[in-house]
Amino acid sequence: MSRSGATALVVLASVLLVGATVTGYARLAFFNSGQFADRASAALAQPAVRDAIGERVTDEIVLRNEADLIAARPLIASTVSGVVGGSAFRTLFRGAVLDAHRAIFTGDRDTLTLTLADVGTVVAAALEKLNPQLAAELDAGTRVVILKRDIGSLTGDVVRTGERLKVLAWVLGALTVLAGAAALVISRDRRRTCSQLGVGVASAGVFIVVAYTLARALLVDGAAAGVWDAYLGDLRALGWLLAGTGAVVAAAAASLIAPVDIERPLRAAWRLATTEPHTTALRLIRAATLVAAGLLLITKPVAALQVAVTLAGVYLIFQGLAVVLRIVHVPAEERSARPHRARRIAVPVLAVVLIAAGVAAFAAAGGTEAPAQPRVTACNGHAALCARRLDEVVLPATHNSMSAPLPGWYSAEQERPIGGQLDDGIRGLLLDTHYGDRLASGRVRTYFGSAEERREVISQDGVSPEAVASALRLRARIGFRGEGKRGMYLCHSFCELGATPLADGLDDIHQFLVTHPGEVVVVVNQDYVTPADFVKAIGDAGLTRYAATLGPGPLPTLRSMIDSGRRLVLLAENHAGAASWYQLAYDSLLQETPFHFDSAAELLAAGTVCPTNRGPASAPLFLLNHWVTTAPVQRPSDAAKVNAYAPLLARAQACERIRKRLPNLLAVNFYKEGDVFRVADTLNRVR
Repeated sequence: MSRSGATALVVLASVLLVGATVTGYARLAFFNSGQFADRASAALAQPAVRDAIGERVTDEIVLRNEADLIAARPLIASTVSGVVGGSAFRTLFRGAVLDAHRAIFTGDRDTLTLTLADVGTVVAAALEKLNPQLAAELDAGTRVVILKRDIGSLTGDVVRTGERLKVLAWVLGALTVLAGAAALVISRDRRRTCSQLGVGVASAGVFIVVAYTLARALLVDGAAAGVWDAYLGDLRALGWLLAGTGAVVAAAAASLIAPVDIERPLRAAWRLATTEPHTTALRLIRAATLVAAGLLLITKPVAALQVAVTLAGVYLIFQGLAVVLRIVHVPAEERSARPHRARRIAVPVLAVVLIAAGVAAFAAAGGTEAPAQPRVTACNGHAALCARRLDEVVLPATHNSMSAPLPGWYSAEQERPIGGQLDDGIRGLLLDTHYGDRLASGRVRTYFGSAEERREVISQDGVSPEAVASALRLRARIGFRGEGKRGMYLCHSFCELGATPLADGLDDIHQFLVTHPGEVVVVVNQDYVTPADFVKAIGDAGLTRYAATLGPGPLPTLRSMIDSGRRLVLLAENHAGAASWYQLAYDSLLQETPFHFDSAAELLAAGTVCPTNRGPASAPLFLLNHWVTTAPVQRPSDAAKVNAYAPLLARAQACERIRKRLPNLLAVNFYKEGDVFRVADTLNRVR
């Protein structure tokens, strides 16, 4: 009775092990938002999945503008196929899946929607290299809906299922251990029962592998097969681990007892399959099984071969290990004297080593964790910068970044607009935001709440008397009179001398961040707009999800900012708030040097000193203001002198010695003059 009871408990433990393995894996792979999103992103590695999503993206982009873009569909499709699976697209896709998964588990939505925001930006950026005119016609704000399903009250059911699976996995695991332990307790021959438990574990693993193989072959193909592999491929690997572990345990136990004739149950199974049963019911079951096996061989030969190879592989593993372990310890009937104690210990030790090696290999391959996502290999252009904190990195920056040769600007301080500066390598932007009234003439008149506010702006900006007089003359002209539509603009003190809508500048930043997932950008806003209005503009531009909150404590590394997606730092000079990430610059985060020099000679003479200006000495970030202010316009020739490699590097190194801080923002005018990028690389020690 005890022998049959032990065998029954071994069978029960094997069945429970299958249940515990499957439920535990399902909880990790399907009910953990991070793992679910990572596996979805990993599915993009499959060509069939990329093609299916690329087709959907193309149709959404084309059909939204059917009249104009239908003829260009082949070119757009070709571009999209190259974009899908790239780092920028993967980042968007993972974020969309993560949001959709979390939405289900909040239980507050009746519709499941998988939407790719900003995909138009990524496609347009890639298409611009082939056909700039066509790229300009795309809606950069296109949001592509990949999946939309009405799930009604299913969200609550999903949440409850996840909680039940968590409990069920632990319960089944505990019952598996109890059943195995009980089998050993009541067994009269515990070594034989241990061998049976090994066979049971191996059988559970083989069942999982075979079930996975058959289900994949019969249920899915194409893109669905790629998704299946991304979500369930590790379950098959786990099945193989169980099969190998069970084979080691069974072989180890078998080497300590009389040889186990594993061929006997195989011969019995073969006789059962080839012998006609006596009852009609069994004959029908046998016939149906044979027909199903034949159809599998004909329709899914690869799957049938995989099943056969799995069974043969486990058999060979068992036989090979049994031979090795029996060499280590010779059974009693094959030896005349009692073996040395060390040889009896060698068998379980070797078994443990083999099992540990299998577990280690499984863990090294990722275990049941989601497939490792392709990581950005360079942070702000260099792998060496990834492990450094933000305050340990030097970023090339531009002063009055919005002041560029655009229509309506009377003078410029940079060679290209914000988007072009970012493309060229600028990673720090010093902006000025103002309210302005766009008039019927198309010009923008600065809105000042009072004369006192105007005087404050002029004083803070250090605007020359000539520029102030010019702006006031323009304001007095007919073209700057009358009612206008108020908005927020990027201007330097007076929008009459040049203005760019704030939304346009933020769109440039947004496009850059979307298409460059390995870059961190810092913005210092000389703000004359309310925090609430600026934060709303950030949200309207789709930048909120990139905004990083700094402190308290050590600043984050570039790698952590990039991995989290929070890689846009937004600091205000005057008034912050309305969002945790919109922080005061000179309160505790940023310190700087003086910023007004009337000539190149005056600036270069300050190369050996580094006087303080705004911000406390304890601030972790350091802004080096390095430009010449001339009236009525700024001169590139001055920038060529002060931005040259030797003087700029000398001043930066002098400030580093004096302040005991690396200059994190090298802010210049006319950044293409001189060697600001080379100086930054030298200070970053990447040259």
